[in-house]
Amino acid sequence: MLETLHIPDDLETCQRLLRELAEAHSQLERVYRELLETCANIQDSQQNLEQERDELQLTIKRLMNQLYGRRSERWKEGEGQKHLDFGDVDTTVVDMSIVSAADEEEVATKHVVRGRQYPKRPRNEQLPEHLERRVERMEPTLPPGVKVEDCEWIGMDVVEVLEFSRAKMWVRRIEYPKYKLPAVVEATVVHAGVQVQVGEEAIEQDAGVVRHASAEHALRSGQEVQAEHGVCAAHVRNVEHGMSGQPELSKEQGVSAKTPVNAETVASAPAVSPHGILQAPREVTLIPGGRFGFGVATEVLFSKFVLHVPLYRQQDMWAQSGWSPSRSTLGQIVTVSAGLFRPLAELMRQRILATMVLGTDDTPVTLLTPGVGEGSREARFWLYRGRNAAPYNVFAFTDSRAREGPDRFLETFQGIITGDCYSGYVNIEKVTRGRIRFSACLAHARRKIFEAREQQPALSSQILAVMGELYDVEDRARALDDAGRLALRQNESVPVMVRLRAVLDSEAARNVLPKSRFGEALGYLRNHWEAFQLYLQDGRLPIDNNDVERDLRRIALGRKNWLFRGSEDAGDRTATILTVVGSAHRHDLDVWAYLRDVLERLARGTTDLEALLPDVWKAAHPEHVRTFREQEKQERADARRYRRARRRQQR
Repeated sequence: MLETLHIPDDLETCQRLLRELAEAHSQLERVYRELLETCANIQDSQQNLEQERDELQLTIKRLMNQLYGRRSERWKEGEGQKHLDFGDVDTTVVDMSIVSAADEEEVATKHVVRGRQYPKRPRNEQLPEHLERRVERMEPTLPPGVKVEDCEWIGMDVVEVLEFSRAKMWVRRIEYPKYKLPAVVEATVVHAGVQVQVGEEAIEQDAGVVRHASAEHALRSGQEVQAEHGVCAAHVRNVEHGMSGQPELSKEQGVSAKTPVNAETVASAPAVSPHGILQAPREVTLIPGGRFGFGVATEVLFSKFVLHVPLYRQQDMWAQSGWSPSRSTLGQIVTVSAGLFRPLAELMRQRILATMVLGTDDTPVTLLTPGVGEGSREARFWLYRGRNAAPYNVFAFTDSRAREGPDRFLETFQGIITGDCYSGYVNIEKVTRGRIRFSACLAHARRKIFEAREQQPALSSQILAVMGELYDVEDRARALDDAGRLALRQNESVPVMVRLRAVLDSEAARNVLPKSRFGEALGYLRNHWEAFQLYLQDGRLPIDNNDVERDLRRIALGRKNWLFRGSEDAGDRTATILTVVGSAHRHDLDVWAYLRDVLERLARGTTDLEALLPDVWKAAHPEHVRTFREQEKQERADARRYRRARRRQQR
């Protein structure tokens, strides 16, 4: 190569050649650096694509699991389970002391678990006694020439078969007879000033206009007239405030002049026109002048908000029973019912806001906005769940997830709220100047770790095991009072929480990519660490918000059927009715019976809202309590407790 290289003898030419070579070398170096930078960018892009691929695969797997997989987030390590190292996971040795059985109670529980047997329920072949029996006698076919009288009776086999027929509608025909008082009685009535007052508005009648006077005086005078002359208005009731089942006014049962008069008592006063015509007031209906009773209204509400049947499908249901209502008629029933329920829902709201601990969560719903933007947007239903001091579920509706909605609802609340780490809650203590504090739900953090566990199997197993110990403590704390629960948490849960923080600060956890799904789960725990520890300082606080999430499923089930809310007013009405329905369901009531009674009493103008609260109504109507639901809850709680005890003794 050197033989072919031509080096000029001229010094100037040599210098020029060297300069050209130096310039070419610098260009090559620049190209080399650019290639190195391009390769590095390609490697970074490849890593990002691989990370995005992994995230998408996890997302697809999570969505497929939601559609077709198990919903349970239960996790356990098999005995002696080890993890394979394919070079893509951290090889940090897991501290197995974290997942070992820790106390003497777990050792004792092992014998209880192994020897536990579910008690067998006695098998009862009898159908409920209160059901109607329609007897059918199936006589055998006798041989020719043999009569029944010739046979000897030796017994009878009885087989009961439960049958069902469609809901049957019937028309309640109410007749209002009119009586023309005798001349003597009419003169007495006019002289005594027998008139009826049921409000500020005059009631028009066929015989004239009933003018209004003192209700107490009307009751007293009407009672005296009936006692003297035997004129009876049978079971008289008022169109606005009458009480069904109220006894007739008589001399023995009438209201004296000294008796306090309420709206329902005034309703029974007879209507006497200036022309001496006596007639019972009109019966109360849900809608003034409506042609359907409270049973129909209750069935519409029960079907829509308990069974989640939209109104257009209810039209088919009613048509099968012989009535074909329009959708606007059914919608009017819902609208008027929501207006009647509003004072009761407001009372529940006031009760839960007067407590010190409140659970809350939200779920999205589509809100139609015709002519605005895309025609719809995402609104929110919020659930505020009171604890034992106010056992009610209060729903609220907002047109967005902006913090103005929760701030407006919690304007008078002073205490601690529990929920997920919604941005409007994490700094609520600072915004409210300490009036409200926030306790984070540990189940949300656990769920994030659980869903990303495949990215870091060893580390996720360690974290999930520590969280399992915290829940084991809560299993035993559930049966204690607030003071005992706080003492148990201080003694056992606080050291476990310290170990959990040590895992989060370990080198293995710090090396996790922060933008990966598992890294985001770790960041969720670190960023809200103080809120996760707040339950350790107050025995009234739960470890998680699972009970609120469970009650919020009512919206998720209904959303699959009615799909959207047509307006903000419709959302508010839905929240009001769900407050009443959800609170009744929480107390295991026969929701239909509860709605029927409450709806009618509110329509009749009762002012005793205290008696309509679900817990109060439950104590007064034990026959409408679904005891089998209470038994199911207890059995599930027992099964969960023993399952966790078995897991502890296998560690």
